[in-house]
Amino acid sequence: MDYQSCYQSNIDQCIDQLPLAMAYVPMQSFGKVYDLATGFQKGTIFPDLYKPFLGAGGTSCCK
Repeated sequence: MDYQSCYQSNIDQCIDQLPLAMAYVPMQSFGKVYDLATGFQKGTIFPDLYKPFLGAGGTSCCK
């Protein structure tokens, strides 16, 4: 059974034949960079990619 026919049949019988995922990654423009020490501390030299994990104890932007 090919993956196209999986959509019309029981999905459980052919889940291993379906495509895993499709991703879209937009082109990034080269912008500002952190200095070496700051980049090492934050884990990236690109400020646009710095997304700190706030976890359960962090503050929320939307209350």
